[in-house]
Amino acid sequence: MMASSAIRSLVATAVIVLLGLITFAALTSGFKAVTSDGVRRVQLQQEPRALPDLTLVDERGQTLSLANYSAPSPQVTFVTLIYVQCQSICRTSVAGQSWLQHAIQVKGLQDKVRLLTLSFDPINDTPEIMASHARRMNADAGIWRFATVRNPVDLPTLLKTFDIIVLPDGLGDYSHNAALFLVNEDGRLSRAYDIDRPDLALADYLAQSRQNS
Repeated sequence: MMASSAIRSLVATAVIVLLGLITFAALTSGFKAVTSDGVRRVQLQQEPRALPDLTLVDERGQTLSLANYSAPSPQVTFVTLIYVQCQSICRTSVAGQSWLQHAIQVKGLQDKVRLLTLSFDPINDTPEIMASHARRMNADAGIWRFATVRNPVDLPTLLKTFDIIVLPDGLGDYSHNAALFLVNEDGRLSRAYDIDRPDLALADYLAQSRQNS
């Protein structure tokens, strides 16, 4: 009787462990990632995403669609999402874009790589604010563009596209995650990199470019 009870207990434990492993595997894309950012990275590599047709306004007050970046092009686009008055992780994001701009200029990649910084604070980040920010960053308008959604109701779609979570703190600032994204030559969102390693992102692009040439 005791032996039978022990066997049932072991079986129940094994089932619980197995179910836990199955759930964990699903959440981590087959154990390939253990964080939400890691899962996003794996998912984008496996299934690059189309960009939605969202109307944006840039630092010059010009309207464009995010879908403009979805057309096949000889250029790839590195994208980050920020809000201008951020004093924490956004500084790393913008510093990474600044590093990439310099690398693009030095390596003569202007015809192959461009940069897009998207604000998720359309109420405060007006074209004038974004233009001032671009000047502070010495942004080359031929390489680096700043934009935000023209209509704030489109913001959830923008954030969902990039799997960005933004939590207002009630004081005008936000807590949010971040990444450096790549829109490939096919116009699809295909890679996400650590925000503080633009060098690895550029190296990965150059390696892929050499393989495809």
